[in-house]
Amino acid sequence: MGYYINPPDMSKEQFLDQNGRVIKRDEVMNFDFNSNELPVCLVDNGWMPAAVIAYNERERDAFADPDDRRPKFWYAVSVDLLKPYL
Repeated sequence: MGYYINPPDMSKEQFLDQNGRVIKRDEVMNFDFNSNELPVCLVDNGWMPAAVIAYNERERDAFADPDDRRPKFWYAVSVDLLKPYL
């Protein structure tokens, strides 16, 4: 399950800060997956953050589950910039 961003030359947080735009949960839940961007969830696993590409609704829903209490931040990132990780 999933595609993850693991840049070789910077942290996941730096990649998202430089290449994404912060989006709110309501935009995530209504995301147009036919656009030139995809939502990326930066999730705090406690021991290590993960940057998960939500490439479809099923993947998005897995990380947008309100019962999952891990801290999460959402970004919209250009598909072109995500291609190395897909």
